Amino acid sequence: MPKLAAGERRHAGAACGHSSGRAWRRCVWPCHPRPGAGWSLLRSCLGLLVIGVLAGSAWAGPPRPATDEDITKMLASAGDAAAYDNAALVYVLDEADVYVQASGLATTESCQVIKVLTDAGTRGQAVLRQEFDPATNRVTIRAVRIHRKDGKVEDVDVSKVVTQPAPQSAIYWGNQQHVLGLPRAEVGDALEIRISKIGFNIAYLAEEGGAAGLAAAAPALTGPGGETLEPPMPGHWYETTLFQGGYPIINKRYAVHMPKDKPVQYQVYNAKVNTSLWFSGDYHVYTFWDENIPAHKGEPHGVALDDCVAKVVMATVPDWETKSRWFYEVNEPQFDADDAVKAKVAEVTAGLKTDEEKIAACLHWVADNVRYYGTSRGPREGFTLHTGIETLRDLGGVCKDKAGMLVTMLRVLGHEVYPALTMAGSRVEEIPADQFNHTVTVMRNQDGTFRILDPTWSPLSRELWSSREALQHLVYGTPEGQGLTQSPYFPPEYNSIGARAATTLSADGKLTTDIRMDLKGYACTYLRRSAERFTKPEQKAGFEHVLNIAPNATLQTLSFTDPYDYSRDTEVKMQVTADRYAAGADKLRLFRLPLMSHPLASFLMPDFSYDVSAKERKFGMRMRATRLISYEETVQLPPGWTVEHLPEAKTLDSGSAALKFEPSSDGNKLTYRFEFTLKNHLIPAADYVGFKEAIEAMNKIANEWIVCRTAS
Repeated sequence: MPKLAAGERRHAGAACGHSSGRAWRRCVWPCHPRPGAGWSLLRSCLGLLVIGVLAGSAWAGPPRPATDEDITKMLASAGDAAAYDNAALVYVLDEADVYVQASGLATTESCQVIKVLTDAGTRGQAVLRQEFDPATNRVTIRAVRIHRKDGKVEDVDVSKVVTQPAPQSAIYWGNQQHVLGLPRAEVGDALEIRISKIGFNIAYLAEEGGAAGLAAAAPALTGPGGETLEPPMPGHWYETTLFQGGYPIINKRYAVHMPKDKPVQYQVYNAKVNTSLWFSGDYHVYTFWDENIPAHKGEPHGVALDDCVAKVVMATVPDWETKSRWFYEVNEPQFDADDAVKAKVAEVTAGLKTDEEKIAACLHWVADNVRYYGTSRGPREGFTLHTGIETLRDLGGVCKDKAGMLVTMLRVLGHEVYPALTMAGSRVEEIPADQFNHTVTVMRNQDGTFRILDPTWSPLSRELWSSREALQHLVYGTPEGQGLTQSPYFPPEYNSIGARAATTLSADGKLTTDIRMDLKGYACTYLRRSAERFTKPEQKAGFEHVLNIAPNATLQTLSFTDPYDYSRDTEVKMQVTADRYAAGADKLRLFRLPLMSHPLASFLMPDFSYDVSAKERKFGMRMRATRLISYEETVQLPPGWTVEHLPEAKTLDSGSAALKFEPSSDGNKLTYRFEFTLKNHLIPAADYVGFKEAIEAMNKIANEWIVCRTAS
């Protein structure tokens, strides 16, 4: 299956978060009439506006759709794998023309020519798959050709396309896929794929009669039941297009043909792209293009691709306030409560006195009792939240439905509550194109400010708004309209791991340590979730597996806070023993500081084991949350043992991380205090070196041997 790196993009406007992570592949060709005479006028007498970075001394206008002759020339000049850093594939051409109607509905016609460079590249080209949602768009494989390296061209019979249900997991919205078997492509061959798509990735279907003028413009745009396709925001269109992906691209062009009376905003982010605006009859043609684009070199645990590579964001929506009001209006009917909902709210809040207790109780009930799975309610699925009545009945839904259930419950309690759009994992730009993958709940406080609540990320968590969602962009759906805003920052002390250990070593080297851990925020949440994975009989073994102190460490006693007790932070108490922990012979003994091994680290701080071997980074690094790690340990040595070597004291401080280590010894006892502060969960590339230094210093302390001398 061709991996269409350059044309991949996020769902255009999905409010239901976790479904919208699917990238729609854009590999379509022009079946829409190309402006013919209009192009001649453009090149001669019509005024033109050119914006962007133009290369060369003579410029004849933006590139137009490639002809067969153009493709032949492009393939003749395309190199082999050595020319593209040994990539498996190269996109010789990746172009798309989008024709936007007055209604906001759009037809996308594009063509991709993909050259196979290595044996590994041939293995992914056996089958072409194109997924689509039959309720919101139509995808047609128009033509597929194989350009053999000897110059011969083979047409693939597209009448043999098979349409079947697409694989689905957790979200069952009835997506389909076209599947077409392809003849074997050898190294040096190229696939030319032309596909037409019309509709929206997520769209509403119009009520009877449809949008004004739409049926006449596109009479074939009907759903499975004869309904007419209509954009989510009638009259508006929006899109985000990436200009770099996992494979190199030689020629990329993206053109939007917009009705001349429909203004559109756009911005290019992250890197330069050539841009132009031409007048062509009834259209304004916005063209974006670039050449010789290398493959994006990802970095471990990096920020989202959308935040790194060149991208074009376009929208006819005038501002975020308009989007906010629309989201409010389309979902406001969903929050009526029947007797069953009212009874559930009364049950959940019974005996509670304060508003805060009742808000938390409702959120935790939704988080823990409404299972995450998506079922379709028909053509309006995607942007509309399921009613609270339905969600209570089903006890299931995706993020938007869980958020809607909480809105419904809190309104029963008399609060002013609304749904909100957000993007988990990357930025939302100022151009008001849909750039969302998640829906949450917001409550207006008495002073007019807002509070954010998220029942999707709160199962087994005391957090009402996850600390992993810090500094995340949102648009609240309110009647007056809200602009783009950001969620609050969580300081390191909010997500703290405080551990104290009283450790003794016996003369034969046996370790006994009593450890108490106090966990808040992120650490509290993930310990609860980790513990709940095990049945009661398995819990001790599960904790013992991640002790980290020594391979033979044994968990003698274990107690921890009930994961479903939301009244308090999590506390863990353990007694651990390990035979022969102190190694050595004659009068020397060696051991490492037990608490510095980070007991239960995979339950509490798995991101601290991320690879930091790179000397520098080009892009930022994403950790799970800010953190404050504080250790205090006392190690009592046997009589006659004295400490000859301890790790040196260390203090580091940088933009994103700080470390302090203070050891001391007195006779046969040593103590130390260790503190690591992770100030940002998104570490800018400029701060990476300081973060790396702190992590490496922490690991060096953990791995350094304590050297003791015995009396006999």
